[in-house]
Amino acid sequence: MNMFLGIDIGTSKTAAVILNSHGEIVALESQSHEADLPAPPGRHIQDPHRLLESAWTLVERLPSTLKNQLTAIGATGQMHGCILLDELVQPLTPLINWKDQRCLEDPEFLPALRMKGGHRLATGYGSATLAWLQKSGELPPRAHSSCLIADLAVAVLCNQKRPATDPTNAASWGLFDLNKLDWDWEALRQTKLPVSLFPRVVPSGSQAGLLCEEMAHRLCVPARIPVTVAVGDNQASILASLDDPEKQLSLTLGTGGQVSAVIPAGANPLTPEAGSPWECRPFPGNCFALVAAPLCGGQAWKWLAESVQSWMCELGLHPLDLEEIYPKLNQLGLSATSASTIVVTPHFLGERHAVDLRGTISGITLGNFTLGTFSRSLARGIFQNLHSMLPGEALRGRTEVIGSGNALARNPLLLRMAEEVFNLPARLKRMREEAACGAALLAGLGPDPAAWEKGK
Repeated sequence: MNMFLGIDIGTSKTAAVILNSHGEIVALESQSHEADLPAPPGRHIQDPHRLLESAWTLVERLPSTLKNQLTAIGATGQMHGCILLDELVQPLTPLINWKDQRCLEDPEFLPALRMKGGHRLATGYGSATLAWLQKSGELPPRAHSSCLIADLAVAVLCNQKRPATDPTNAASWGLFDLNKLDWDWEALRQTKLPVSLFPRVVPSGSQAGLLCEEMAHRLCVPARIPVTVAVGDNQASILASLDDPEKQLSLTLGTGGQVSAVIPAGANPLTPEAGSPWECRPFPGNCFALVAAPLCGGQAWKWLAESVQSWMCELGLHPLDLEEIYPKLNQLGLSATSASTIVVTPHFLGERHAVDLRGTISGITLGNFTLGTFSRSLARGIFQNLHSMLPGEALRGRTEVIGSGNALARNPLLLRMAEEVFNLPARLKRMREEAACGAALLAGLGPDPAAWEKGK
C-alpha cells in the first residue's frame, strides 16, 4: 500500500503524519515549536531555522518501516507570512507571520498601498510586509527571493535554488489575480514592489521536485520521491475534512476561526468589495473557496476561561486550572436558557477588514448576567460573527457543517451553538492534524476531485 507524508508548520506547532492510500492515519507526531522571537509590541516574528528543524525532527521520529513505503510528500503551513532569502535559499529575515501588525504603525500606509495596487491588503499579508520593509529601508540588499515557511520547507526538501508557490498560498499575499491564478503583475508595478522577489506560481498539487539525497538521508526516507508544492493550511484542512465540499461547510476554531464554502469547479471567482469581511481563495481542483476568518474565534473562548481564573485570583481564591474551568463553562452554558437577551460581538482583536472594531456586550439586566448565560451568549456570538461574515452565496444549498480543531472537539457548547446559528446539523470530523493530512492526501492523490472521492 502506498504511503504519503504530510508536514504542517503552523503558528504554534508543527505536525507530521503518514497516511495510507485510504486516507487513514498510520503514524503521527506533533509538538510546539516555540519559534517566536522577541519583538516590539504588535510585531510577530519567528525563527525559520527553528520552524524547519521542528518539522524535520518530527519526521525523524516517524516509524522507519512506514517511511520506507513513502511514495509522495506534501507540505502546508501558516499563510499570510513572508521570509526573505538569499541566493542560497538561506533566510535573511525571520518569518514575519500573519499576526504581525507593523503595517498599522502608519495609519496611511495600507490605504495608500491599496489605492495603488487595487487590491484589499491587510497587515501580515506578504505583499504588505514587503512594501513596509521597502518603505522603511529594511529590505535586505542581498534579498534574492521571498516565500512562505511551507514553500521554504519544500525548497529545502528538493534542494531548490528558488522556492515556488501555488495559488492557494500566493493568494494569501494579496496582489494576486484570481482569474489568471498568477500575480497581478500590473498591481506589483503600480506599487513599485520588487517583482523579482515574488516566487513563481505553479498549479496546486503539482510536483515541486524530487526529495534530494541529503534530506532523504537525514529523514530516513527514500530519495527521489515526488514532493508536491506546498498548499495553504486553510485549503489543506478543508481537503481532509469534507467528503462533499459543494454541500458542506468547513468550520475550524483555533486562535481565530474560519468558515469555508467551496464553490464548484469551473465557477468564476467572486470578487469581494472593498471592506468585505470574506475572501475568495483558490482551491485545488480548479475550484474556489469563500472564506470568513475572524481574528478572534477560539481565543474569545479562552479569554472567558482566563478571565474566570483571573477573577478568582483577585478575590483571593485558589484558582482552578483552565482544564477544570472549560468543562464547567460547557455544563453551565448548555444548561442556560437559549432565550437570553445578552448579545456578544467578539471583535476583541479587531478584524482584518476593519482593524478598529472592538468587542461589545449588550442586553445585560440585573437578572440575566450569570456565568452560564454569558458562556452561552459568547459561544453563540463567536458563530454569529462567522455566519455574518460569509456572503449569502456561500450558504445556499449547504446541508451540513463539518467542524475540526481542538476547541470544537473539547467544548460541546461550541458545537451546539454552531448548529443553532447556521441552522444546520454540525458534526466533528474525527481526524487529527487536518492540515497535515490534507497536504499528504493532495501529494498522494493529486488535485483531481474524482481521484479524491475514489481515494477516500
